[in-house]
Amino acid sequence: MVKEKKNVLLVESQRKVVEEIKNELIAQGYNVSVSGSVEKALFRAKAFHFDLFVVNAGDDGKEGYNFLSNIKKETSNQQFSVLFLLNPKVKVDVRLRKYNQPFDIVHLPFDDTEFKIRIDRLMNSLQVENAPVQEPILENVKVTSTAKTESKVNGRVLLVEDNPLNQKVLGMFITKLGFEHDVASNGQASVDLCTSTEYAFILMDVYMPGMDGTEATEKIRELENKTGHRAKIIAITANESEESVKRCYDSGMDDYLVKPFTLDILKEKLV
Repeated sequence: MVKEKKNVLLVESQRKVVEEIKNELIAQGYNVSVSGSVEKALFRAKAFHFDLFVVNAGDDGKEGYNFLSNIKKETSNQQFSVLFLLNPKVKVDVRLRKYNQPFDIVHLPFDDTEFKIRIDRLMNSLQVENAPVQEPILENVKVTSTAKTESKVNGRVLLVEDNPLNQKVLGMFITKLGFEHDVASNGQASVDLCTSTEYAFILMDVYMPGMDGTEATEKIRELENKTGHRAKIIAITANESEESVKRCYDSGMDDYLVKPFTLDILKEKLV
């Protein structure tokens, strides 16, 4: 993604974390400002426009959400993305399930590759949100294919994907291969659906806000231990690092698809 000079406000009090994240964001081409507390950050957000807020959610997990709610109430800025930083053992604020700004979550200490992927996803989401309505294009997926529409096949597919455009195009792919499918917009929703439906395949986005793909997979496998059914869970990820792949397999996933991929490659995984 070619980046314009976007403005980022980093709200974090831990000096080591500040330096690491600030350096990473500057390397990616962002203008970075830093505030050590949410109170100071709110004053700065009232005076300047920021495209992205990277905010520590606090010891109770609620401080970050409250800060962003105040941004929406007390400033004219309604077009921004948010990356929440969670310290170890801090739980995700359940109110984020209804949060309507593009957001994501990264747990500290963070992995550089994962951090970059999450930032890129957020900024891409913001661009899509502000762009004119057009034909959906699945990010990083090649739509070219020689595959023909298949007849209906046995089994149902669960697509776990938080990006609405990706949901639509991947859904078209799945239908073209002859499968019926359901869509879950986050990890928790996928777990909930698996309590009532036995899926043949689950296409699991790895990086999602709240409960990510690996955590959702672990919970689904726990459910399956009680029922005896086992779905084939396939990771969808842009990160092909050895650490990322190992994390997918360790969580209980069976395979992975690395973007970009074609319909023919997806067919090989599902048929």
